Amino acid sequence: AKEHEALPKNKQSDLQRRLNTHKESTPDAKFLLSIDRLDYSKGIAKRLNAYEYFLNKYPQYKEKVRLIILAVPSRSNVPQYQLLKREIDELVGRINGELATVSWTPIWYFYRSLPFDNLIDLYTSSDIAWLTPIRDGMNLVAKEYIATRTDKTGVLILSEMAGSANEMNESLLINPNNFEQIADTIHRAIQMPEKEQKDRNSVLQKRLERYNVEKWANDFMRSLTEQRDKDPTYVAQRLSVDLTNTLIREYQEAAHRLLFLDYDGTLAGFHNDPQKASPDADLYKLLDEMNALPNTDVFLISGRDKETFGKWFLKKKYNMIVEHGVWLSEGGNDFTMLENVKKDWMEKILPVLESFVDRTPGSFIEEKNYSLAWHYRNTDPDFGQKRASELNTVLRSLIANDDLSVLNGNKVMEIKSSNVNKGRAAMRIFTRKDYDFVFAIGDDWTDEFMFQELPENAVTVKVGRQKTQAKFYLDSIKNVRDLLSRFTKK
Repeated sequence: AKEHEALPKNKQSDLQRRLNTHKESTPDAKFLLSIDRLDYSKGIAKRLNAYEYFLNKYPQYKEKVRLIILAVPSRSNVPQYQLLKREIDELVGRINGELATVSWTPIWYFYRSLPFDNLIDLYTSSDIAWLTPIRDGMNLVAKEYIATRTDKTGVLILSEMAGSANEMNESLLINPNNFEQIADTIHRAIQMPEKEQKDRNSVLQKRLERYNVEKWANDFMRSLTEQRDKDPTYVAQRLSVDLTNTLIREYQEAAHRLLFLDYDGTLAGFHNDPQKASPDADLYKLLDEMNALPNTDVFLISGRDKETFGKWFLKKKYNMIVEHGVWLSEGGNDFTMLENVKKDWMEKILPVLESFVDRTPGSFIEEKNYSLAWHYRNTDPDFGQKRASELNTVLRSLIANDDLSVLNGNKVMEIKSSNVNKGRAAMRIFTRKDYDFVFAIGDDWTDEFMFQELPENAVTVKVGRQKTQAKFYLDSIKNVRDLLSRFTKK
């Protein structure tokens, strides 16, 4: 694109010279660019109607905005597509006929294929790319537009129905069926300060550069491996009555015991508001009894923040490891750091999470001391899962070169430093004494680090029947509490 822009005037295309002439004669006017195959899924007719709606809602932009539509011929011998072309031709003619002035035509309409050099002319000359398909697997035009913006200016308006929207969250995402939202978004794009344009496009360009075809292929293969690992043959053995009795006997015969207990989904159920998932009286009683056991070190180990766990448990003098292994508190003492971690990365990630909160009703952000969590338990289940998948794609490309990891928990996604996990923290505790009985229990992916890192003879238990590194599984929180209560019996 830089070489293309540097061409002398005598080597520029006719299209580029025409675009330049328009820019020079009306320097304050804006170009909106729309490029699509002529196809029903691209929503071109809806886009034209939305453009007319925009001009009627914001009449101050008449003669100050021009829409350039490039419709690339597709299946022109199919009758339905011939009808679609006729509909678009008539819409363009009507809008231009009703709104045009002597010096201004609202729409420049091209029905043809253009060589890539001419596409670059359009990309580099257009102030706004407006791409709003009804359905689209990817939409590479969005990526091409961003890649050619060498000065980092320009605004991308993109349909949330396009596959590329999953990794281009800094664009202005819209519902292609919502004319009111589209009109307001075009207005916002026109008024967007140059600094904001450059900030957004800098992030998008860096992501395009990092998330190349090699990275995509590696992610694809990793996803295949993950799907394979979900096969039922990878599920742990159910902790039956006989196995439980054997476990209790080994526990009672041990001289030095170490127990790691996850909290959410293991000792206590989930709640729409995480702060309301506080311990009940029965759980406090059980933990008090376990904390008083001789020759037994019990650690609550959780991704929770230290403020919440401190409020719930510090006065109880329980041992606690929180934020996946960042903080440690023993016997009621103040929390100290187990790992030296940075938090400057949070400034980059937080705006991304905030944008997903705006687009996902019911979701919210939990800011911890050294990690960020996006909760979507209160969202529509299908919609929330779709947004979580999008966010996962965005985050993995965003942190590709950072020492960060994304944890997918139960209706929550958490971003934290890669060198912090429950397994490292558990091993720090394990190596302090000569334990002859080690037990760890948890319900989600974050607990897999414990199951993997602890010694081979450790008893590891997953809550729920799913793929795991644990040796055993229990079905429910009630089963967990029943098992732990047996530890307290002589």
